[in-house]
Amino acid sequence: MQDSSNKPSPIALSFFHWFCRSEYREEIEGDLMEKFEFNSKKYNHRKANRLFIKEVVLLFRPSLIGNIHQLTNTHIMTSKASNKRFYLLFVGFFSLLFIPFIAMIFTQEVNWNLLDFIVAATLLGGTAICLEFIFRKWKTLGSRLLLASSLIILLLLVWAEMAVGIFGTPLAGS
Repeated sequence: MQDSSNKPSPIALSFFHWFCRSEYREEIEGDLMEKFEFNSKKYNHRKANRLFIKEVVLLFRPSLIGNIHQLTNTHIMTSKASNKRFYLLFVGFFSLLFIPFIAMIFTQEVNWNLLDFIVAATLLGGTAICLEFIFRKWKTLGSRLLLASSLIILLLLVWAEMAVGIFGTPLAGS
């Protein structure tokens, strides 16, 4: 019986089982395991595991994907509506970045550098992704409103802390 330190990453292995065609799976998995065993002897377990994950990711290609419908959303209309909402969220949040950009043209009081724009884009983009996740996972209006409003309040608190330091944490801009 092998111990768990001599086995490859179970996440990478389950990802491989998820996408690989059933008629190729046994043969390719055997080759992957042989290569993992060889790399475990040649290198340490962590490096062998990294190489195993790399090999699994490199195998993810159209010729090996089993059922393409399992990898995509089969509800076309739902998918189009969700994608439209996702794009609108991103356009809406990133259009907020134009406010300080245009303000910098007209006044000297707004002075953002590239790092400020990157941090703001990360915060706004992350919020847009989380909002889309909330809208896709929770179906009732009440839970959507509660979670979305909590997320937006959290965004505003982090933004205010980074701008003026209302809580005095190390995130404060001063």
